[in-house]
Amino acid sequence: MKYNVSMNIGGMGYTTMVVGLVFMVYVYLMQFVDHTLKWIPILVVFLALSKVIFFTVYSFTQINKLITHRHSASSLVWIFGLTIFIMIFSFASDYACLAGFDESAFIFGSEPSFWRLLFEAFYFSMVTFASIGYGDIVPVTMLAKILVMIEIGQSFLLIVFGLSNINNIRIQPGPVKNHKKL
Repeated sequence: MKYNVSMNIGGMGYTTMVVGLVFMVYVYLMQFVDHTLKWIPILVVFLALSKVIFFTVYSFTQINKLITHRHSASSLVWIFGLTIFIMIFSFASDYACLAGFDESAFIFGSEPSFWRLLFEAFYFSMVTFASIGYGDIVPVTMLAKILVMIEIGQSFLLIVFGLSNINNIRIQPGPVKNHKKL
């Protein structure tokens, strides 16, 4: 049985769509909603938690289906890498939106502009995902700390899921090369 990876990017199409939709909601919130509203940071954390639940259930199910079918090693690495990138980007948008509404949520090295804030949020998300924790960006408020804990939990689940399924991966055999004896 052949499984079509290219059509839905290994089941990641819906996950990408959900992350993109939430990102567009964040852009709308950051551009058009009054920044003095106190319930927006709570909404950001709620949306992040909702994304994590969806991401965990749907994406891991799709990746597990791919692992049990025969695929090339490069396509599985590409899909796993895409999953990691989507997760890091998703949390970066959460951090940027939270910092946009609550300037005291994070301590940055300097006062970032909008594009600098996006870069700093992506950097912080990548450092958090990798469990490095340089300490140059610090979550201060309770909501910011909860958001960071959610990302740490999600990255732990993703890495444990990947490592626990390493024995189940069925690699598609490559072409056989004939070596001529001289």
